[in-house]
Amino acid sequence: MLGAKEIILLETSISLGEFDPTVDGAYRNVKTFPLPVKQGKKLFLTVISDRPVDIALSNGDGICIKFKDGILDDTIGPLEMTKKETMALLVGIYRGDKAELKIKVWME
Repeated sequence: MLGAKEIILLETSISLGEFDPTVDGAYRNVKTFPLPVKQGKKLFLTVISDRPVDIALSNGDGICIKFKDGILDDTIGPLEMTKKETMALLVGIYRGDKAELKIKVWME
């Protein structure tokens, strides 16, 4: 149990940029995922995409703690968690573009 990897989010098939006239802007180009994190742990995030995507991690107060744009294959972390809270992961692509991606988020 000590030092074990705890998977928080494992999405193996995400589509971004699909046309959807029922949403503002007519494209589903942003997806949000809640991330329940624990104090004293380190957070890691891996994104693999066929097109460049932007990611943002925000803490429970809505403050962006990490932002990267144009990611194709990248790992972010370790990010030290200072308190137990629910963070948010936002993944986006420009309107009109499409991307297929995989996301894995874990804590150690």
